[in-house]
Amino acid sequence: MNSINKVIFNTSILYGQLAIQLVLGLLTTRIILEALGEIDYGIYMLVAGVVALLGVLNSSMINTSMRYMAHSLGGGDIKRINETFNTTLFIHIIVGLLVIVLLEIGGWVMFEYILNIPIGKMYEAKVVFQCMIATTFISIVSVPYDAVINAHEDIYILSLVDVLGFVLNLLLAVYLLYADSSLLIQYGIFVLVIQLFMRILKQIISKKRYVECRMNLRDCFDKKYAKEILSFTGWNLFGSLASVITIQVRSIILNSFFGVRLNAAEGVSKNASAPINMIASSMTRAINPLLVKSEGGGERNKMLDITVLSTKYSIFLFSIFSIPVIFEAPYLLKLWLHDVPEYAIIFCQLSLVAMLIEKFTFQLTDAFRAVGDIKYFQISETIVRFIYIPIIYLLFIKGAAPIMIYILGIGTSILCCFVRLYFAKKILKIHIMEFLIRANIPLIIPILLSSISCFCIYKICEEGFLRLFLLSFISFIVIASFYFILGMTREEKQYLYILFMNLKRKF
Repeated sequence: MNSINKVIFNTSILYGQLAIQLVLGLLTTRIILEALGEIDYGIYMLVAGVVALLGVLNSSMINTSMRYMAHSLGGGDIKRINETFNTTLFIHIIVGLLVIVLLEIGGWVMFEYILNIPIGKMYEAKVVFQCMIATTFISIVSVPYDAVINAHEDIYILSLVDVLGFVLNLLLAVYLLYADSSLLIQYGIFVLVIQLFMRILKQIISKKRYVECRMNLRDCFDKKYAKEILSFTGWNLFGSLASVITIQVRSIILNSFFGVRLNAAEGVSKNASAPINMIASSMTRAINPLLVKSEGGGERNKMLDITVLSTKYSIFLFSIFSIPVIFEAPYLLKLWLHDVPEYAIIFCQLSLVAMLIEKFTFQLTDAFRAVGDIKYFQISETIVRFIYIPIIYLLFIKGAAPIMIYILGIGTSILCCFVRLYFAKKILKIHIMEFLIRANIPLIIPILLSSISCFCIYKICEEGFLRLFLLSFISFIVIASFYFILGMTREEKQYLYILFMNLKRKF
């Protein structure tokens, strides 16, 4: 299977997984919210979120390990590939132990001095926190195995295991409906058990399929190579930690000023917006191994072309789904939950706006990582994200409304776009205007026209399924048609035509 066909195959697999995840995830969240209640659900999202947001950290470490694995695979040196796996495995064991220590210390400080949790729920919250710490360690140590599967572009393996996880989480949610005591503790423990089962399954598959997944730290650990990986990992984790800390501090600030009900609203917003974000990130996840292999094989121009293509399609896919959801969030959340927590709707809408802005430059960060020069970029973006924290705290002291935390987040996303463009010129040696013309500007007109069309339909039609259908249909037609005319190159149109004719012959 050639690289283009493999990308198409992996993208199809990921979208199949996404469709299942969307249905099961939304159903699971609704059942969990019903089973736990708004207070317990808010506590879980707050306490587990302190650790669960390390999923962002985990994703960052997978990308780091995948970068070096893909580089090694691109070079074709079997010995180097095995050294890469064992070196990254050793690093992640050390990182996992350090994270446990930091979380235990940080957890004690938060429970004693920061978090606003009802006294009767404090013990349950602490048990859930310990379960999440164990889950996080398992995830970190297993990162090199996930990275090998990603580097080999065998995405379907990860997708099958993840779908199994979605099913198990749904079964857990149904069980909680009929359980009658310590629901929060039971939920935390069973989430840990499910994650442990999935991780063991992935490791067994990796060891059987890939020769490089043979643990041999004594003979295959390279100290010099470890220093290089640690340097890159350190700066990559620095940026990811900044993102994690910013998001979690946002939750803690909301909790301090407004209580756990606002954390429940934030949790609903995250669960509603995450599947939309996954629609765009699934495509880029399929492309990233090819991007890194291109840079590892010395094909810089090909890597830059892939970055532009990935950016365009990321914006395209995200906007098709996010624009109708932004307009119809009140209807969709009421349809989904019936009893929607206060502020959940506006939180969801503003989150999607911020995510859409991020899409215009976010894929440049993958190009920076492929090159390996990320130190000053990560420092600069971290400073921008951290400035946000004291500003929102001061605004809440002055009596600002809860939505200000998301409005300021949109401003932060815009500033981060400028930071990425500056470093794209410095690290990748590309002209900013050329990138904007190729990757961004062709999508701005379709997005504006789609938003205007959706706004008109929103004002004319009454709330209901018919309006949702019209908004979604018009959004797709406007964005897709204008993107085809303005955004696709002649080569992309030709390839799309060939792909369409091949599919026509098959069916």
